[in-house]
Amino acid sequence: MTSTELILRCQYQGGQRHVVKGLFRNSFVKDLKEKIFHITDVPVELQRILIGFPPKEININNENASLSSIGIRTGETLIIEKDHHLQTSESRNRIITKLTRKTIPADNSCLFASISYVMLGNTSFSSELRKLIVETVSRDPVTFNEAFLGRSNKEYCEWISNPERWGGAIEISILSKYYETEINVVNTENGRIDQFGENENYSNRVFLIYDGIHYDPLVFNADGKPIQTVFNSKDDAWLAAAREVGDEARKMNQFTNVSKFKLRCITCGFALTGQEAALGHAKETGHTNFGEV
Repeated sequence: MTSTELILRCQYQGGQRHVVKGLFRNSFVKDLKEKIFHITDVPVELQRILIGFPPKEININNENASLSSIGIRTGETLIIEKDHHLQTSESRNRIITKLTRKTIPADNSCLFASISYVMLGNTSFSSELRKLIVETVSRDPVTFNEAFLGRSNKEYCEWISNPERWGGAIEISILSKYYETEINVVNTENGRIDQFGENENYSNRVFLIYDGIHYDPLVFNADGKPIQTVFNSKDDAWLAAAREVGDEARKMNQFTNVSKFKLRCITCGFALTGQEAALGHAKETGHTNFGEV
């Protein structure tokens, strides 16, 4: 049954073994690669996976293929190797595809400013993007219902209209569809890339980086050329470059764990721990101005 979790182990780096959890027969190759990366630190673009005895390499080039379709069954031991030949060619590629972080002001509209920058060339359209979200949501109360939004359609529209409110996954998914562009968000805490619109076959993709409380755009800034913010969605070298930026930030602890960071309500001075506590306090009191301690 596709709902049954696979029992898998991976072997890597001198015989180390680790259980791979959370995968199913219909999970994708990209899901497997991400889990292997977090276990072994072997980048997804350099992974070789072998199974069986004698070990035979399996084809993991199609990241949207299911695990069952490439021959992975429950009980398998996956032998993980780093492909040094790919590393050599990838290193040359990264000279061309290195992405850098464009710093956006931390003013509660950083998500909208970042998307404004990558899609429209500057950060000045933040308020227009908020209005676009409100128009999209208010026109479709069936899709954007209370169960989906976590509040009534009307309450959500009033809430997101406030420039003090942070945007997140709901707003990214709407803007991805509006611009017909895949929006990839690199999470610096865990190295994961969340892809919005990845199954829509959009021809373009953009990249943001997120540290738990703040978004910035990722750009390609080649000497003597205009800054590039939109990339071919078929060229996975850009995904590898974005993942590299996220890995570097993670190693330097450039992230905030929103479940643990310390806050103080600017309005009443009440001390809080974590985003959920802040949201609860805002709901109870109407206070929405918080500062990190």
